[in-house]
Amino acid sequence: MVYLDTNILIYAGVEQDIRKKEQSLDILEDLINNNELVLSTLVLQEFVFTMAKLKIDSRIISRDSNFYFHFVRVEHDYTDMKEAVDICCQSDNCKNINDILHLILAEKSKCRNLITFDRDLKKIADYRKTDIQILTKE
Repeated sequence: MVYLDTNILIYAGVEQDIRKKEQSLDILEDLINNNELVLSTLVLQEFVFTMAKLKIDSRIISRDSNFYFHFVRVEHDYTDMKEAVDICCQSDNCKNINDILHLILAEKSKCRNLITFDRDLKKIADYRKTDIQILTKE
């Protein structure tokens, strides 16, 4: 199983960077076809927030969210949030608490890796066992 960071869904859904859009769509298609896609409620919350911030029509946000809900396999609870706060405070990295929480959720859902465009995730990789794959433009 593979956990996707929110930015993969964002790039798949907007016309911002054509190469990242193509990469994101290829990854989504592959993971869906192989029944390996894992999303969390946190990913969907960030997706809706970011798409709205980008002024994407709410009908598109609703349509895409309804599709992605089929792949939500994990959600966070009090224990996950407490662990994320503890890690971010120990590492003086609380501005990246959502990234830490994504790693916790990837591990909780037994994903072998997390795919993202966000290089900041490498800074917190030592706190979890899940491998992080940072995508770059090819």
